[in-house]
Amino acid sequence: MSQENSKKPASAEKGKSAKGKIAAAISIVVILAVVGVLAFIFTRPDSPEDYKYSLTITDATISGLENKNLESLRIPDDIDGVPVTIISANAFEKCTAITSVKLPKNLKKIGNSAFTGCVSLTSVSMDDSVETIGAGAFSGCSNLSKINLSDSIKSIGGYTFSNCKELKKITIPESVTSINERTFYQCTNLTSVDIPNQVASIDSAAFYECESLKKITIPNYVTKISGSSFYGCKSLSKVDIPKSVTVIDSYAFANCSGLTRVNIPETVHTIQGFAFDGCPDLTIYGVKGSTAEKYAREHKISFKEL
Repeated sequence: MSQENSKKPASAEKGKSAKGKIAAAISIVVILAVVGVLAFIFTRPDSPEDYKYSLTITDATISGLENKNLESLRIPDDIDGVPVTIISANAFEKCTAITSVKLPKNLKKIGNSAFTGCVSLTSVSMDDSVETIGAGAFSGCSNLSKINLSDSIKSIGGYTFSNCKELKKITIPESVTSINERTFYQCTNLTSVDIPNQVASIDSAAFYECESLKKITIPNYVTKISGSSFYGCKSLSKVDIPKSVTVIDSYAFANCSGLTRVNIPETVHTIQGFAFDGCPDLTIYGVKGSTAEKYAREHKISFKEL
């Protein structure tokens, strides 16, 4: 066979190459179409029929689930043109199948115990429309590890994140002025919490047994460290009490076994019994002749003058 006959025509090679390019282009278009369909499926809001709800002229309120098979909630922004602004109390209480929640963009209020006991819930996403989170809203969500709080929140109810064992970090918005009782009760893996300067009160047992909490900054507007506020925060090693504080209540830092230094200003005129009970390596730093020194001497705690 001659050399010329053993070679394929150049036009045939070009044709094969062109067909390959067309096939590749078609494959890409198909893949993109499938990806687009999947993205739509996984990001579109759920149907209103999946939920129990009520309507007024101006507001839609979600009160529960009709579709008990839903796991990843994408609550619709509106129902029949009416914005969803409220999730009522106990709406999803003990809905143990729920794993994630995307809240509607016009939501203003999350009611008391709205997601209490949703033990499979791991993440919650909300827009900056939310103004109120009711008491116990996410209590007992033992696997909740990710939540972003709205910058418009004015009130976070007591017990809101109690027993959220997997919550490791949270930023409290600047709009919040108080941390209510037991808000982070037994959040045993919480290592970091950013408290805004505007906070004026930290109520009883707010951070009770947050065993992994390593650092806390008490804002300059706080006047009282309430009872058991930081009880059992074993990873705390140092605390600076601001000059705004006048009272440290009973058991405020009890059983903070890792606490080695507390700076107490002379503005503190009352330190209740057992405030620092169970802190074996503690040294209190304060002004000579102050309440801090008197308390340290009476309770056989090491004292050093600032």
